[in-house]
Amino acid sequence: MTSSRETEWHRAAAIFQVHREMHARVSEPVSAPARIRHSAYLLPHSDPGRAHKVRSRFEEIVRLLEIPRESIRWGERSGRVSKLLSGGSTLSILWEIHTEFYSYTTYHLSAARGGGRGETVEPFTFPALPPLGDKLVDADLLVVPETELSPLLRAFLHAGTVYGGPVLDGAAHVWTTFQVDDNGQGRYVVGAARLTPGRLGRVVRRLIEIENYYHLILLPLDEYRREVAALRDVEQRLARRSAEIAETLAGPEADPAWEHRCLVDLTQDFAQTVRLTEHMRYQLSAAGSYHAIFRERLRWLREVTGEGYQTLEEFLSARVDPAIRNYNNFAERAEALISQSTALGNMVRTRVSLNMERQNLATMEAMNRRVELQLILQRTVEGLSLIVLTYYLTGLSGYLFKALEGVTPLPFKPDMMAAFTIPLWLAGTWAFTRRVNRIVRKALKQG
Repeated sequence: MTSSRETEWHRAAAIFQVHREMHARVSEPVSAPARIRHSAYLLPHSDPGRAHKVRSRFEEIVRLLEIPRESIRWGERSGRVSKLLSGGSTLSILWEIHTEFYSYTTYHLSAARGGGRGETVEPFTFPALPPLGDKLVDADLLVVPETELSPLLRAFLHAGTVYGGPVLDGAAHVWTTFQVDDNGQGRYVVGAARLTPGRLGRVVRRLIEIENYYHLILLPLDEYRREVAALRDVEQRLARRSAEIAETLAGPEADPAWEHRCLVDLTQDFAQTVRLTEHMRYQLSAAGSYHAIFRERLRWLREVTGEGYQTLEEFLSARVDPAIRNYNNFAERAEALISQSTALGNMVRTRVSLNMERQNLATMEAMNRRVELQLILQRTVEGLSLIVLTYYLTGLSGYLFKALEGVTPLPFKPDMMAAFTIPLWLAGTWAFTRRVNRIVRKALKQG
């Protein structure tokens, strides 16, 4: 019974987990005029307790703002808190933690909802605390009711070419210059028109996500440029070695010292290529995933052309898409180099194996020749040993017959009697030697 209840509890917990995850990235409703400040920081990967630290930092910020900690609405990987400021404006703070970064987003909403033209909201000053990790994004978004970029709103943006225009098929407007100030902060102006707070909040959310993900995509670009130079060096070395190997292997013989040196060089190139690939693999594969999200968020904006400004999608795609193509090209070139290094190494190793087999065959032939010579020598020695044994046995027979001559008369002289025994001793020693050889061969076969 207890086991059944535990199973049901785990199933219910899994359902709640799924629903919490569905609501983890819900956008905040925004009404014009409003001021949104978004700051994102890279997570320090070397710190195993980084998630707990950034969560504690959010709680510290809430405490410094004199907001009760119990007011925080915790999500699975986020936290939300709101505070009513003097003058009736509302401050909401959203803390989120992602795989590679965490962020704070403050929503400063004016008390005068749907205010008149030219009305703006002053930025909210965030508590000054040392960040945990390097800054990734710093964006300031001014939300106004206007649908035209007035000189006052243009002055809010940094100097430079203005990009943007109508979004959501003309229901709202977005402008930016994609420039940053000395502190690395970029700025957007969002013309809300008559968008509902929910749709306007989603526009703000998509702009923030676009900022996060195009920064993440372009973040490894400098490192890519350094590593691609090293990859190009490996390509050039392999090209030269390929020609050298092809020319050498086409000949009848190759110097063993050259083969050893070639294998060492190919192994070093292979190791360097693998290091480059593994070093960039995570960042480049993550960039591909971020690019898919980035493209989807740009499509969601449904920008309209025709107001004289280059759209956000046109500007960002011209910078981001080539970077993704370069990343993919880097991975393809690295994989091709690994395959080429492996193939060249296999060719040289095959040549080494063939040379070794040829040497082994020559050694085996020499050994067989030596065995044959040893066999001939052995047979010669065996023949001589038969003669020697017969000689000694015949001599012993002569001594025996001479001794017997003094005891009893013999039909022939002792020397003649000894000579008659030569065939007997020769046949006996030959039979004995054959038997010993037969026993030895049988023992070797059984062993």
